[in-house]
Amino acid sequence: MAVKFLTPVQLWQDFDPASAPLDISVEYTADENGTRVKGAYFTAVSAGEESVRAFAEVKSSVASPKKAILCVMSSGDQAAYAEGFEELLKRGFAVMTVDVSGVPDESGRAARYSDGFSYASYAAGTPDRFLAAPSAKDSPVYLWAKIARRAITLLEYFYPKVKVAVMGAKTAADVAWQVAASDSRVSALVALLGDYSEAPVAEDGDSSNADSYTMAISAKSAARLVKCPCLLATASNLHGGDVEKINEVASQIPSSRAFALVITPRLNAQIDADDLLATYKWLDRTMKGEPSPELSLTSSLDGGTLSFALSGEIKAQSASLYYAYNNTRPEYRHWHEVPMKKHEDGSFSAEVPVWEGDREIYAYATAAFAGGLTYASRALDTLVTSPVRYHMSQFLLDTESDHGFYADNSAETFVSYKKDFAVAACPDGVPGFCGKGTLRTNILSERGRYETAAALHISVYSKTDADVRIVLVKEEEGALVDYVATCPVEAEEWTRLSLKPDDFKTAELIPMKDWDDLYGIILPDTDDKYYNNFLWM
Repeated sequence: MAVKFLTPVQLWQDFDPASAPLDISVEYTADENGTRVKGAYFTAVSAGEESVRAFAEVKSSVASPKKAILCVMSSGDQAAYAEGFEELLKRGFAVMTVDVSGVPDESGRAARYSDGFSYASYAAGTPDRFLAAPSAKDSPVYLWAKIARRAITLLEYFYPKVKVAVMGAKTAADVAWQVAASDSRVSALVALLGDYSEAPVAEDGDSSNADSYTMAISAKSAARLVKCPCLLATASNLHGGDVEKINEVASQIPSSRAFALVITPRLNAQIDADDLLATYKWLDRTMKGEPSPELSLTSSLDGGTLSFALSGEIKAQSASLYYAYNNTRPEYRHWHEVPMKKHEDGSFSAEVPVWEGDREIYAYATAAFAGGLTYASRALDTLVTSPVRYHMSQFLLDTESDHGFYADNSAETFVSYKKDFAVAACPDGVPGFCGKGTLRTNILSERGRYETAAALHISVYSKTDADVRIVLVKEEEGALVDYVATCPVEAEEWTRLSLKPDDFKTAELIPMKDWDDLYGIILPDTDDKYYNNFLWM
């Protein structure tokens, strides 16, 4: 099937959300403790005999609200994100929820899709939101966004002078991005827990559909065109994975547009009412025209220390730096937190140690402000020049360990070739990893990624009787010190080594005191040797 590639501008250029009649059918009106509630059906989309009759509910605690938020519900279970709307009502907002799912609520109300548009109805199955063939106009996300844009027209019908913000959670965040990028009536965007997954490539390798989605429908494509302030809220306990994805979207927002990234602790993968309160505080400030703080993160390298500085226009109460070493794929990066030191001028700073194996450090910072809001800076990719350039061979030793080793045989080693590093069955048939010359891992430079216990265990197979050296690199008083343990192993059998801190000694025979601040492991004796089961126990 031929795919027609559209840009976001081309996707929306012939759609006018205010041109067609709304055909409003008010289902109910009520006054609940001073809050006016109205539910109505309206024609969101029509083509010949095919149509979508969407359902929306609007609430307001004031007669003529000056600001409103449109909350897009993309599936029946997302009503949970309506928690906390009372806070917006107290702040003078009109709150409209619009259903694009087709899944009836407790009263039996939902968007009604005719057969021609059923591909976007959750009631008819699970829509393929990544569909963008034969053009992006065939995507359910495009149809949902059209419904949401028409809902803004309905909101303006009820309150002609209102300023409108749009919010979506999970899949509906994609809808909110599209609405904010294509509709000049949107004054602010709130994207919660956005599902920023990449569109899958077809099994036959045809990427045209995925490319079409990415180009025209994805949040990344929409972010380039937004003209309003944006709030991107995510939840994470590890400051990796989801944070990386959301940062990729944030990096597409034009530098002239204000945006804020709020990171909340994740408990059972939820954003609760307290977290929503933080987003509503931001929304209230933004709709009043109050600016969000702009945080600037910079870095400088001096010897073995990388210094970061965070500054901003508004005084923050505290700040933290999050950083990850080397060029691991974003979803596998392990982020480490360092509290930043506050200075008299309101700026913050922190230092990250760098050793010769580190090639790249990725970093961003968060700052906490009065009122309970936490903002994040744009991510900073810092290249660290190393005297020796390495390319890590990411190899999972076993299910209990995540240490990856690479060959360190010369200054010219850019890639660990098979002759330098291999995973193979040793002569007795048990698999292990082996190499030529020296093997090294600097995975321990990602402090906190290893959990030490009483001893460091490793199994070694040698073809001959030999002494095997295990070298640990440790930071002490700002310097890196090598501690070596020398262990005899017998020929043609696996020897299980169990090493304690004082088994490792310096060249002056000073024993190592503890496992703290380890940066690397070096295996200098790899010829005719095999290693496996590298564990902390």
